[in-house]
Amino acid sequence: MQKRVLLSGATGLIGGELMLTLAARGVHSTAVVRAGNADQARQRLLERLKKSALWRPEHEAMVSAEAGDILAPNFGLSAAVIASADVILHSAANTSFKPDAGVYPLNIQAAENFAGILKTLKPSQRGFFVGTAAVTMEPRGVITEDMPFAGYANDYIRSKRDAETLLRATGVPFVSLRPGIVLSRGIDDAKLSRNMLWAIPVMAELGEVPLDPLAKLDFAPVDFVAGAFAEMLLKNDLAHDCYHVSTGEESMTFQALADELTLTMPGIKKLIMRGRDFVPVPKFARQRWMFASLQPYLPFLTADAVFSNARLRAEIGAAAQAPMPDSYLGELLGTFSLSDAVKQMYTP
Repeated sequence: MQKRVLLSGATGLIGGELMLTLAARGVHSTAVVRAGNADQARQRLLERLKKSALWRPEHEAMVSAEAGDILAPNFGLSAAVIASADVILHSAANTSFKPDAGVYPLNIQAAENFAGILKTLKPSQRGFFVGTAAVTMEPRGVITEDMPFAGYANDYIRSKRDAETLLRATGVPFVSLRPGIVLSRGIDDAKLSRNMLWAIPVMAELGEVPLDPLAKLDFAPVDFVAGAFAEMLLKNDLAHDCYHVSTGEESMTFQALADELTLTMPGIKKLIMRGRDFVPVPKFARQRWMFASLQPYLPFLTADAVFSNARLRAEIGAAAQAPMPDSYLGELLGTFSLSDAVKQMYTP
């Protein structure tokens, strides 16, 4: 029997691509969408899905939406809606790195409500939680899923750490999927394209930056992440309850990335990587603003941590092989200018 999937976060980055990936495989999915009624929920959902290169008109029959709210008990859904799904995935989250964005209480409240849903599931139903691989960023090098939480934590990372802890404490089984940095390949949305990537032209404009040229950065395009998620959701049995969804050991170094970008982004030649302990001394106000805006992201850029995807490869084989960044990064960076990046840096 074909599985049915219920998920939160479908109007965001990963969830929307996941719905389309499932639809292409003939799997029906229902999104929990914050809206006043079902019609508004469906309208919001379709607006997001139609921004994707994966969208096909025939997919419309394979997706549906329920008006709800992740901050409400049971996400505001009826018991019948929850019972109708074989797989329930909680992906929605506030991902802002801004310290005053209220990220922590929102994400924890949503996790508490998801815990309530998990407790109602029948043995035949399965729950999945979307965390982040950045819950563990130390020690430097290759990070595996069995390592304890460690390293830098802003409100977002802290909320993901505590959400997983909260969910495990219920004793109800679920699977945690932890992506690394996710880039918006294939989505026609300027804000999503600039998310995280705005830092690259800004750093090039700064010139000297605290990066180690031999350090690696683990990121992957959203269509790969959605494809891996779909494989995991549709498997009948999984060997573990936590998986990195990442590029893993094959991640590229900063120097290799810079070398690949020279043709599509000539300004990258101005980037001088001085090592993670280097402290720039900006000379002008514009440079001071740029460096200040980079501060919340530098712990991720200087961590030199990659997230082993050995577990994922053992489960889904070739579908766990992320595309190399040189096949898409230049194209993504070409969708916005330095001016766009500077605008984004004020609202990261």
